[in-house]
Amino acid sequence: MATITQLSETVSSQSIHNDSSSGKFVPEALVDKLQKGGVNPDRIWRHGERPNIALWVTKDHRIYQEEIPYPVCGPNNCIVHVRATGICGSEIHFWKTGRIGDCMVDHDLILGHESAGEILEVGANVTNFKRGDRVSIEPGVTCWECKQCLSGRYNLCPDVKFSGTPPSHGTMARYISHPARFLHRIPDAMSYAHGALVEPLSVAVGAIGRCQPKLGQPVLVCGAGPIGLAVAIAARAAGAHPVLITDLEESRLTQANQLGFNLTLKIDLTWDRFETVKRIRDVFGSECRPELAFECTGAQSSIVSAFYALVEGGTLVQIGHGKPEIELPVMAMTFREVNVINSFRYKQTWPTVIRLLNDNILAEATKLITHTFPLEQTIDAFQTCVTRDSKSIKVQIVDN
Repeated sequence: MATITQLSETVSSQSIHNDSSSGKFVPEALVDKLQKGGVNPDRIWRHGERPNIALWVTKDHRIYQEEIPYPVCGPNNCIVHVRATGICGSEIHFWKTGRIGDCMVDHDLILGHESAGEILEVGANVTNFKRGDRVSIEPGVTCWECKQCLSGRYNLCPDVKFSGTPPSHGTMARYISHPARFLHRIPDAMSYAHGALVEPLSVAVGAIGRCQPKLGQPVLVCGAGPIGLAVAIAARAAGAHPVLITDLEESRLTQANQLGFNLTLKIDLTWDRFETVKRIRDVFGSECRPELAFECTGAQSSIVSAFYALVEGGTLVQIGHGKPEIELPVMAMTFREVNVINSFRYKQTWPTVIRLLNDNILAEATKLITHTFPLEQTIDAFQTCVTRDSKSIKVQIVDN
């Protein structure tokens, strides 16, 4: 069961720079926890205007909130007051199972990677931001020295430090320090909530970029969660038509309908792949079969069904993360020349997504936000994500 550490209600009236005069030391146990995730705090506890509450997950599947010191602003970093953070399915995986593939939680970890906020301080070497700038946070901090980074595929950097993914601490705190290179200014008219949507939309736009749909190309999207719906919105904006969305939950398909997707199919787990494929093709109609399939669940049965539903020579884009090892019909894929493309996170998507959101090209995506909680109620927000009756899509934590 989730536990909450009691938080100090004292709000410092001193400035951040002078608050160290209190002489309070950061407990060694907390220093150790922070350092394991790549955060090196001052040994003297520094405070912001309010307690720097963070959401932690443990390797034994607990989540808790605990106050941490105000962060140190390195010369190439900015201090950001995180104003909005979305909860991703990956965070639920780390909480409930302790891993995604080979990536495991082996120490107390601060979660979070879908965030936007306000810059409070800039490092000595930072010239393109100032205090008060509003930014969306790109969570993957890469080395910019390896072959992948230099070739433009920095999403594949082997030394990436990705916020909220073991071993790196994330953005689910009130104040964080983040490299200025991975901050992106958002328009004044864009809310922080929408700025936090740039990350999941980047996953969708990154997947679209991997396969480049053609105008009028039939598309199947497996999974009507936040990423599946974001992919469907992005595919439609790219010209795909028709777009069919499948899911196990009727409530999620209803939400897809409300986003303007009229072709949906509720999957029954008692169906074998032949029945599933027949049902998918029946919805498309006899004159139309999917040429692209975006698989957003990671479930083996969904991947296999998507493959068989495709037209010969079609393309399966794998986005969802499931078990570390999955069986696939490789020979059948070969005989039918089905292309398989894996899409991992994103690269160079932030400016594009911010522009598409601001210009209302992806306006429907803002409807993905179904629940909002204050930072102090982050644990309640996580419980909402895993409560089926809540019918949540994107749950966000905000700090006004």
